[in-house]
Amino acid sequence: MPDDPSVPRRPHPAAPMPPALLKDSRRRPFTEFLMPAAVILAGVLVVVAVGLVISSAIKGKEPTALPAPPPPALGDIAPPSDQAVIPLPSDPPSSSAPPTTRPTSPPPARKTRPPRDVTVDRAAVPGRVDLTGEGDRDWVHWGEQGTFSLERAKDGDFQILEGAPTAPRFRHTDSPQRFSWKDGSPVASSGGSDVGINTCDKGNGFALSVPAAKQTRTLRLYVGVKNGRGRLDAKLSTGGGAGTGTLEQRGNDLATAVFVITYQTPEGGKLNLTWTTTETFGNGCGGVALQAATLR
Repeated sequence: MPDDPSVPRRPHPAAPMPPALLKDSRRRPFTEFLMPAAVILAGVLVVVAVGLVISSAIKGKEPTALPAPPPPALGDIAPPSDQAVIPLPSDPPSSSAPPTTRPTSPPPARKTRPPRDVTVDRAAVPGRVDLTGEGDRDWVHWGEQGTFSLERAKDGDFQILEGAPTAPRFRHTDSPQRFSWKDGSPVASSGGSDVGINTCDKGNGFALSVPAAKQTRTLRLYVGVKNGRGRLDAKLSTGGGAGTGTLEQRGNDLATAVFVITYQTPEGGKLNLTWTTTETFGNGCGGVALQAATLR
């Protein structure tokens, strides 16, 4: 039957707790609080004990030094014992500014000039001159067949050349020496000729040229002069070399000489010569003469 809400309800009396459960409920506060505290305390004691052991072990031993670093692998060089302090560079105690170094320019290159390899020597003419034996490169002789005739070596390749005449020339037979040859052209041979050519008056003369080379060559020029003074000038066409010589005669007799010209040049070219009357004496035909030339 359902409860009547108008009738007040009475609480039911609580059932009595069994003694075993009552005894267990009284022991639970000990197990819930005392046991965890005991475990924590035991852990703290263990940590403290370990710390004491480690501390006593450290105090009972000497500290060990750190091992020295190994030497660098640079042969037998030992590491420095102390680290030295490297001083910084400082300005010298001077109030004046340091001297400035001016850039030096290289010395100017020297121009290479041809050596002065032209020498002129004068000598006496022997009584007989063998043009064929002396001129192994070329030889010439003037006037055998006329005023403008020129006898020369047949195989000389025209190495000795005469320039254009500067004045009328004359043929003479006044040479005190004799000139011979045997391989000539247009005259094949001569047993000894006293013929030559000459000019008159100051400033007149002859011009010649011969090839030059790196090897030393020798030109022998047979000349004469009467009632005058002659001058020989020898110059290399490449420049740098020159030589001179003179011959003088005061009288109508023909004075003769041989100019020995030794020359060479590293650049080739040629040797130019002039044989000129620089002074005349008396009222006659004074001037220079030309007989022969040889080249070797």
